[in-house]
Amino acid sequence: MPYHSISKDLKARIPILRQQGYNVKKIGSLLGIKKTLIYRFLAHVRHHGVPYNPHAYKFGHHRTLLHEDLKLIVALLNQRHCIYLDELQAELYNIRDTFLSQPTLICTLHQLHYFLKCVTTCALERDDLMCSAFMNRIADKVPNPDMLIFIDEAACNRRASARANGWSLVGRRCVQRRHFICGQRFSILPILMSDGIFTYCTISFRDL
Repeated sequence: MPYHSISKDLKARIPILRQQGYNVKKIGSLLGIKKTLIYRFLAHVRHHGVPYNPHAYKFGHHRTLLHEDLKLIVALLNQRHCIYLDELQAELYNIRDTFLSQPTLICTLHQLHYFLKCVTTCALERDDLMCSAFMNRIADKVPNPDMLIFIDEAACNRRASARANGWSLVGRRCVQRRHFICGQRFSILPILMSDGIFTYCTISFRDL
């Protein structure tokens, strides 16, 4: 079975249940702990007064980052979502005089629940107040949504269906023969309404 740690709160329940008259087998069935561990925790209670050894050696490397360092990392990520790892390293060294390797920095970001994702772009020129004012003005002028029509252009050619990702063996490039010349291009201009496409116009021409 995989190893799992037992919390101090769960350990603290063992001497309480023992004082209430429960035997070791009953305590093990209630808490889901083996009898050998229960005997060990009870021995710690007799020697140290707590159900664990307070003088036990703690494994692992000493924590390099302090709470202020973690707050700085979160502040930098909230301010600059697309910051590079080397830039984050430089900011930590310049502000906090703390140097981290990139693997340690990646593990720290994962512990802070930050992961590398595709960027969703939002227009800097977007004004939510002006958008709300526009929606209110349209709602006053157009009481019925069926009165609105929208135009959206779409186009395709021989290169439009080309895939950007592919599979290949390790150490080999993924090569696929495909058209470099766009050829004939088709452009469609549909008119959209609330219940779908109302009508459309198709135009074809040669791409250079």
